[in-house]
Amino acid sequence: MKFARTSITATVGPASSDVGVLTAMARAGANVFRLNGAHTKAAELAPWVEKIHAAGDAAGRTIAVMVDLPGIKLRTGLPVDDRPVELVAGERVTLCGGRRGTTAKRIHVYPWPDITGVKKGTTVLLDDGRLRLRVLRRRGEELTAEVEEGGVLEPRKGVAFPGVRIDLPVPTRRDRELARAAIEAGADWLALSFVGSAADLKRLRRVTQRATSAWIPVAAKIERDSAIPHLEAILEESAAVMVARGDLGTDVGGENVPALQKRIVEAAHEAGRPALIATEMLDSMTHRARPTRAEVSDVAGAVFEGTDGVLLSGETAVGVDPARAVATMTRILRTAEDDVHARYAGDPLVRTPRSRPDRPDQHVVHAAVELASETDARSIVVFTRSGASAIRLSKERPRARIHALSPSAAVCRRLSLAWGVTSQYLPAARGTDEVIERVARGLRDPMGLAPGERAVLVMGGATDPAGATTLIKLLTA
Repeated sequence: MKFARTSITATVGPASSDVGVLTAMARAGANVFRLNGAHTKAAELAPWVEKIHAAGDAAGRTIAVMVDLPGIKLRTGLPVDDRPVELVAGERVTLCGGRRGTTAKRIHVYPWPDITGVKKGTTVLLDDGRLRLRVLRRRGEELTAEVEEGGVLEPRKGVAFPGVRIDLPVPTRRDRELARAAIEAGADWLALSFVGSAADLKRLRRVTQRATSAWIPVAAKIERDSAIPHLEAILEESAAVMVARGDLGTDVGGENVPALQKRIVEAAHEAGRPALIATEMLDSMTHRARPTRAEVSDVAGAVFEGTDGVLLSGETAVGVDPARAVATMTRILRTAEDDVHARYAGDPLVRTPRSRPDRPDQHVVHAAVELASETDARSIVVFTRSGASAIRLSKERPRARIHALSPSAAVCRRLSLAWGVTSQYLPAARGTDEVIERVARGLRDPMGLAPGERAVLVMGGATDPAGATTLIKLLTA
C-alpha cells in the first residue's frame, strides 16, 4: 500500500487495544500511536508500548509512540451512580470542587481552580462546548449557574471558562509522573497540554533530563489564546507543535480557529518544526463507516495549508472501525497531496524555511533539495544521527521521496512524525565511504529505484559532530 506523506497519529484506546487491530492500523497508514494520558495510568504505559512495538513489527513498519500528558484540563467529577446526568435548559446547577458526586443539580469539577476571576454572566462550557452554562452568582468556593444549552453530561468531560485566566501549573504533578513512566516504558514522543509559554516546556525538560540521559522530543499543544503571543518562543523550545482545536476553540471561539490554525502552521514551517492538526478530523467515523464531506474537505485543507501531520482521536480510540478510519484518512491525504494545490518546494506559493547564517547545515540541506529538483532525482537519502537533517528536509517539502538512515532505532521511530520521511535503521559505519557504499547498494532494494534513476545523498562527514550536515553526493541506481 502506498502511504501518505502527511503523517497520521492515531489515538489508541478500548477499540484498538488488540495487537491485531493495532497491526491493521499500522498497515493502513498510521505512523504514530498516541496514548492519551488523561485516560491512561502510568503503570499501563509499558504494556501499551510493548503491544504497539509488536504491531509495528508485524506490519513491517517503523511506528512511534507518543504519550500525551493531560496538563491542567478541568474535568467533571464522576456521577453519584456512575451514570451520565441530564442537564435541562433553564434549570439551575451548582458548580463546586470534587472528583465524585456529580448530579443534574450539582456538578463537581477537578481540579477546582481559583474562581475569583469568574463574574456574573461568565460562560461555562462543558464537553468541548457541547453544553453551556451561564454563571448567576459566586458564593465562596461555589458557583450557581443556569443551563443555557443542555444535554447528556458524560463523566470526566472537559470544563472551560472562556476569557477567564486559570492559573494552574504546567506541567502538573501527574504530567511529571506520566513523563517519567513514559520514558521508562520506551515512548518516543511526549506532548504537553495547555502550554502557555516556553517556560512550561523548560520545566518539563528538567523533568525528562533527570529521568534519562537521552533526549526525548516534546510537542507543544496550543490550546489557549494566551499561548499565541509566545508562539515563536514556544516553537524554539519544542520539537513539534500540535493545534489542539477542541480546547483552543473552546477558549477563543470556534469561528477563530481556522485563522489561528493557519497562523500556527505557518509559524511552525518558518521555525522548521513539524505541525500537527488535531480534533474531529474524521469525527463522524467514531460511529459511522464514512466521513462527512465537510470532514474530507477539512483534512484536504490541512494538506493545502502545509501541515505535517493529522491526528485521529475518538475515531481510533473508541470508534467502530479504527483501521478503516486510518485507511480513509490515508486515501484523503494521498488524493490531496496529488492535487495541484499541495505544497511542494519550487511551487510559487511555497516558502521554504529560512536558513540561518550561523547554520550552514541548513543551507546544505536546501541545496540538496534544489539538486534533486534540477536532476529529477527520485529520492533524497539522508544519513542522520540526531534526526535534525531529516526534519529539515521534511520542511523543505521536496517532491523527491525522503529516505532517512540512522544508527539509532529511537531516531528512526521519532522521525515517523515528520512529513514524508521513511526511516530505516543503519548500523554504525566505520566512515563516510562505508555509508556511501551502503546507500549505493540499497538504492534499488529496499529504496525501490529503477536502474538509471538518481538519488541525492546528504550527510555529515565522519569527523563532524552530530547534527552537522556538510556533504552532498549524486548517486545513480
